[in-house]
Amino acid sequence: MAFRIIFHEKIYIQYTIMDFIEGLTWEIVDCRTREGKNRYKEISAPRASNRGNTNRSVESSSSQSRDIYFLSKKVLNERDRRLFAGFLARTIGCGGIQKAARLTGLDVKTVRRGKRELVQRAVLRNARVRSEGGGRPTKAQVEPRYEPELQGLIEDELAGDPTKERKWVRKTVRWMRENLGKKGIGVSLGTIWNTLKKLNISLKQNKKSKSTQDHPMRDEQFQYLNKLKRMFLAMGKPVISVDTKKKELIGNFKNNGRTWRKEAIEVFDHDFPSLAEGKLVPFGIYDLKNNEGTVYCGTSSETSEFAVDCICEWWEEYGQRQYPNQFEILILCDSGGPNGYRRRKWKWDLQTKLADKFGLTVHVCHYPSGASKYNPIERKLFCFITKNWAGEPLISHEKALSFIRSTKTENGLNVRGFLVEKEYAKGLKVSDEQMKSLSIKHANICAQWNYCIRAR
Repeated sequence: MAFRIIFHEKIYIQYTIMDFIEGLTWEIVDCRTREGKNRYKEISAPRASNRGNTNRSVESSSSQSRDIYFLSKKVLNERDRRLFAGFLARTIGCGGIQKAARLTGLDVKTVRRGKRELVQRAVLRNARVRSEGGGRPTKAQVEPRYEPELQGLIEDELAGDPTKERKWVRKTVRWMRENLGKKGIGVSLGTIWNTLKKLNISLKQNKKSKSTQDHPMRDEQFQYLNKLKRMFLAMGKPVISVDTKKKELIGNFKNNGRTWRKEAIEVFDHDFPSLAEGKLVPFGIYDLKNNEGTVYCGTSSETSEFAVDCICEWWEEYGQRQYPNQFEILILCDSGGPNGYRRRKWKWDLQTKLADKFGLTVHVCHYPSGASKYNPIERKLFCFITKNWAGEPLISHEKALSFIRSTKTENGLNVRGFLVEKEYAKGLKVSDEQMKSLSIKHANICAQWNYCIRAR
C-alpha cells in the first residue's frame, strides 16, 4: 500500500517497487487535519514489535531491485528488456518511464519505445529483435560499383599460396582508397578492410620468400604483363597460366591435412622414393577466361618438351573449340623450371609443335624471379587441388586423378585430369642454328621475359 501524505501545499508520496508491480492501493493522509496528523504518527513512528519486519521489508525491496537489474541486463535479450521496461513504466503510471529507466538501467527512449510496442501489441516476424529496415545501408548497397571496382583493382596485385587457400595483396589499403577515389567512389579505410576480409584477404606476417636479387625492372614487367593480359581478355583471345605443381610420390605416404574419420590412416613412417610405386608430375593449364583447369599428370621427367606437349594437347582438344577463329594465344608462366625464359628447348618446341603446327602467334610473358606466387594458376587452381586431397594418401595414379577431377569451387571452377605415360628424355640440346631459325620477336620492355613466336 502506498500513502499520499499532504503537508499544507506539498504532497509527499511513499511507495515501494512491489506496490507498482502488484498494483497500487492508495491511502490519503491529510496532515492538515487532526485525524491526518494522528494517522501520520501511526505509520511513521517505529514500533518495537515490527522493527524486525521493517528491516526484512527493506531487504526484500533491495533484493527485488537487484533482480530487476539482473533480468534486464544479464538474461533478457534486447527486445525482452525493452518490453519489460515498458511493462514497468505502464504499471507505475505517472512518471513511470523515468523510474523504469532508473530501475533497469536502460535509456529513456528505449523504455518509451518498449511501452509503445507493448501498448500496440507489436509482433515481429521470424523472432526478430528489431523491426525490419533498421540501420544504415552498406557501401555495396549504396554504390553497386564499389565491390567490382575493388576486385578489379586488386586482381593484378593478388598473390596466393599454391598449397593453401591464402591470398594477399602487394598494395596498401590507402592505395586502394586513393585509386577508388579517382573513379568517383569515396570509401573509408574500414570499409575496404572489411571487404578484403570477406574476400579472404587479410594481413600477413613477414615471410622469408623474397628474392635478394630482385630485377630493377620487376615492377615494369608486372605492369606490361597485366596490361597485355587485360587486352587479350577484353578481345576474347585465349589467356592461359601454366606451371608444374609439386611432384607427388605414389604410394602409402603421408599427405598433409586432416580428414573426418573414426580412425587415422596408417602410412609409411618414412617417405623414401624407393618405396613409391611411381611419381606424379602434374603440369597445370588454367584458362583465365573460362575458369577451367586442365592437369596433365606425367610419370616421367619434368622437361620443356613435356610442358609444350601438354599445351599442344590442350589446344588441340579444348582451345580450338572454345576459341574458334583465334590465332593468337598468351601464355603466362614462371621464369624458371621447364618453361623458363632461358630454356632453348622450351622456345624451340613452342615454335615447331605449337606455332608452326597450328598456325598460331604465341605470346609468352614470364613472371620475374621470386614472383611465381603471383601466377594465377597458383591461387586459382593448385591450392584447391591440394585442399581437395589433403589428408588422403595418393596410393595410385587413378586415385590422384580422381581427386583432381573432383576439384570444385563456389566460383564454378571445372578441372580435368589426364595421365601422360610417355617417357621424356633429359638433356636434349638445341643448336645455335636452330635458335637462329626461330621466328621470334622480343618486346621492348624486359625483352628476356616477353617475346612473341609466330608461325613460319
